[in-house]
Amino acid sequence: MPRLLFLLIFLCSCTIGPSIEEVRIQEYGELYATMDCWWSSQENNPPAIFWCTETLETDLISGYVSLAVQNDLIGEEFFSICGRDIVLNTGHPLHDNTIVLLTQNSYNCIDSYERQLGNEFDWLWDEPERNLQLIWRPQDETDKVLTLFIEEQADSPRVEGRVYYKTGHFD
Repeated sequence: MPRLLFLLIFLCSCTIGPSIEEVRIQEYGELYATMDCWWSSQENNPPAIFWCTETLETDLISGYVSLAVQNDLIGEEFFSICGRDIVLNTGHPLHDNTIVLLTQNSYNCIDSYERQLGNEFDWLWDEPERNLQLIWRPQDETDKVLTLFIEEQADSPRVEGRVYYKTGHFD
């Protein structure tokens, strides 16, 4: 009986670790928005690995926004941001004004192949973790980082994407 009591006390005294959500908030910032996401249903060389879409109303980005990581015809990955009436407030006038001009009153896309890290804009797709990180590094301002986590595909190709936002100086 004392062993059973000891085991019960031991099990009850163990603390459960932080939840996935708590870890994400600690590492990636507060939950900023959610998006409807889809995994590609094509098995052989899919053009889109995933895409997410939502009408966003945040300080950093607003408008009808679609984010995707895709493969071109030779299999090279690129990031695509599409949408209509997108307003971007990254602190980079060229980026912010370009997206406004391209999407004002029309649906348009901007694609990025550039993968040299540490520039004014970086995107990182981590396939095993199913997250996309967008990093803006405006001059004389803090970095702005959006991290989109996409749920695993279950029975439905449509899944939830959770966007976290963090500012600061990151390397």
